[in-house]
Amino acid sequence: MGDETPRSAFDDPGTLRAWRRARRHAIATTTFWVLSLPAFFVAATLFWESQVGGSLPVYVIGAWVLVAVIGIAVSDSRRVQLKTMRGILATYPWQDHPALNGSGAPDVTYLKLPSPDDRDKGVSVAVRRCGLSGRRWRSAVAHARAQGFRYAGDPRFAAVIALRGVEELGAARPTHALAPSRGARPDQVSESAWRHARAAGISGGSPFTEEQQQELRAVEKRDSRA
Repeated sequence: MGDETPRSAFDDPGTLRAWRRARRHAIATTTFWVLSLPAFFVAATLFWESQVGGSLPVYVIGAWVLVAVIGIAVSDSRRVQLKTMRGILATYPWQDHPALNGSGAPDVTYLKLPSPDDRDKGVSVAVRRCGLSGRRWRSAVAHARAQGFRYAGDPRFAAVIALRGVEELGAARPTHALAPSRGARPDQVSESAWRHARAAGISGGSPFTEEQQQELRAVEKRDSRA
């Protein structure tokens, strides 16, 4: 018998290992920031009393608390993002996508993915990776656009993008919702596609506000004219 198409992206051992590694990293990072709060307070207090004398200033404590809270928020956002990815990767198979031309907006990265119910119709999605930004993120997206990439999911609801193979996973969300309320199948979504979306836990609405959607659509129009 010939090779069979994997039932889901998690049927690829490399994908499962990469996702588990990313989850462990997110949990470890969150734990580090949580434990850093009491550890810093004890270490800073001992140092201050031995080198300066007196009580540790409140502004020193406040500054580190702010840094730690930001670290906790970012790492926990990645953990939540990976939880959503798990449902997608366990439900949908990887699909190959050819290289794309053009570039996305500087603040939100755009990709066009085909609709499962109409392969000739493209769905605009914003790709993000919690905890990764700046030059490394732009490099990963540029590499995916130039070389092609793999994706899993339904871009009308949510998808996972493998930017540099499965070692760099990004979350893709549609720039606007299909339905105004949860639990209702949009008319343009087939029963089969809806069942898959519900099984993956991605059948909710868009995470973007109406104001963000207007901004995203404006940027998308500018990109399409470029």
